[in-house]
Amino acid sequence: MRWSRRRYILLLMRDDRYRPADIAEVGQKVSLLNEPVHDEVIELRPGQSAASLYALLVGVRNQAQALLERLETRGVYVPSAGQREVVRALYVATRNQVRALSAVLELDGLE
Repeated sequence: MRWSRRRYILLLMRDDRYRPADIAEVGQKVSLLNEPVHDEVIELRPGQSAASLYALLVGVRNQAQALLERLETRGVYVPSAGQREVVRALYVATRNQVRALSAVLELDGLE
């Protein structure tokens, strides 16, 4: 009985998905090791009590951009017309916020 189970497992492992990938293919696939670092992560240095204003503004801008992209790509479904105006106001406010934060981040001497 034990031999047949081993043989069955070996037969299942003959598929390519259980074999190591070629070195040329590894660079193309996204994995935990080569996943890009997200910009919204704010790390504090040892002894630092709070993040800098610039880092906070970058984080808020990135989150607003993500919300804007989400609204643009997937859209939003609301059952009534009154709710559409609220979502439209959210979209316009988020778009203006991204513009304003991008303009502030381009200022010289921002601390």
